[in-house]
Amino acid sequence: MKRTLLTSLLAASALCMLNSCSMNGLVYPGHDMEMPDAACGYPANMIEILAEDGTPLRGWFFNRGANTPLVVIYGGNAMNVGTLLNLAAADPARSYLLMNYRGYGGSAGEPTQAALVNDARYCIRHARTAMGNPSAQLYLAGFSLGSAVATHVAATEQPAGIVLVCPFDNIKTVACNIIPLLPRIMPLDPWDSVRIAPRVSCPVTIIQANYDKSVPASSTEKLIKAFRTAPTVHRFEADHNNIFSAAGFNQVFYQSLPVTEQCQFDF
Repeated sequence: MKRTLLTSLLAASALCMLNSCSMNGLVYPGHDMEMPDAACGYPANMIEILAEDGTPLRGWFFNRGANTPLVVIYGGNAMNVGTLLNLAAADPARSYLLMNYRGYGGSAGEPTQAALVNDARYCIRHARTAMGNPSAQLYLAGFSLGSAVATHVAATEQPAGIVLVCPFDNIKTVACNIIPLLPRIMPLDPWDSVRIAPRVSCPVTIIQANYDKSVPASSTEKLIKAFRTAPTVHRFEADHNNIFSAAGFNQVFYQSLPVTEQCQFDF
């Protein structure tokens, strides 16, 4: 009886906490975050793109020419994507686009699943046009929430490959892992990658952190099994928040973005 009462009280407390904040804020805690100083180190590459509905989106574009592949990187739910600029700056062989989600790092608007996916597709078209090659070879990469964005976009944009870092099957699995008493009926953007994965036809690379406390290993395994073709999986001795600094990460990341013979670099 005492255990049941305690459970009920904890559940009630969790619900009160959730009711006192926005469900949108649970999925997108980085909303309204400011631009980190380190992300402003590439002023020549900073751009603003007006989304289809006119919302200003801000980020960085490393345009290395019409005949280079385009790599689009999507950040996590509490991340300014500018923190990953080192990946783009250190690789002159490819063009890179890193745009902050709506409400993140100088981008206007409110983040929702539908808006983020639509913005991602629109920004790809914008970047390819700016490169002077509407059919430029495309790669998508995403970390955590960004892995779901990349998976959803890959289902329609037919990239040459996708790289998913610390990916999950759906957002409620992750939310319930962080807040165990969170009811699965709460109205969260689903980000149901395991449902979308069978529609992805390109090669998939999965990068996992062995000590990830945010995304359960079982969640990633469900996603791995959902793809039509078995992904290439790499595991690092790291946790969710330091996976990018793990020894060998950059090498694996770049090797997952092979360049076709059609790409002739302009440098």
